[in-house]
Amino acid sequence: MKIFIVPKKLLILLCVVFLYSCQKEAATNASVQTGKSGSITRFTIAKNYLYVVTNHYLSVYSLSNPAKPEKVHTSDLNYDIETIYPYNNYLFLGTRTGLYIYSIDTASAPSLIGLAKHARSCDPVVVNDSVAFVTLKSSSSCGPAQAGLYIHDITDINNPVLKTTIPLPDPAGLGIQDSILYVCCGSNGMKVFNIKDPYSPTLISTQTDGNYLDVIPYNGILICDDMEGIILYDIHEPGKPVLIKKIS
Repeated sequence: MKIFIVPKKLLILLCVVFLYSCQKEAATNASVQTGKSGSITRFTIAKNYLYVVTNHYLSVYSLSNPAKPEKVHTSDLNYDIETIYPYNNYLFLGTRTGLYIYSIDTASAPSLIGLAKHARSCDPVVVNDSVAFVTLKSSSSCGPAQAGLYIHDITDINNPVLKTTIPLPDPAGLGIQDSILYVCCGSNGMKVFNIKDPYSPTLISTQTDGNYLDVIPYNGILICDDMEGIILYDIHEPGKPVLIKKIS
């Protein structure tokens, strides 16, 4: 089993989100904030549990005592798992062979309820209401699938249906803010789509300030993981990202 080391840059990016969420908590004195993950992460928090994926395993840790997380469940999935994304009562697992959907109605023991197969490829995913947006790469390391944005109807959560495919160059991480979808395409820029009609996205612009890997929209700020560091945009108008700062 591979051991995954979190790069320093990703730790910084996660800290930016976490510290911002802590500031919000202190200001509002409301419920505990857990931050927000990107689309290419291997761990996430939902329902007071930490979910962690490695290549072939989904592990669940109880956070009842946050100082001492307790592993309560492990599933041997054998799917070549790459990413995990939470939405409502579900976990969406991006794998080399398809999109897998797990219910967390029983939060300590996720159960598989739906899947959408695709040709072998790398597979980040984000979800909005009844639509799942997936990017697939085409490369020697990822597989032969056509590189692009794959849009699935998940109205029937048990039977995802591929509705639209949009070819894109070297797509990677992606994120959603309101009716805007941000898709990272490495050195080809960050594509900004209007998804009011989710199955017919309209390309609004392409940002070219860096070599984009992943994005996290959070409270009016778009945090971009870039090959050279972190790029921050103001997205209070989500369809018009305004560059704030590049952090090397």
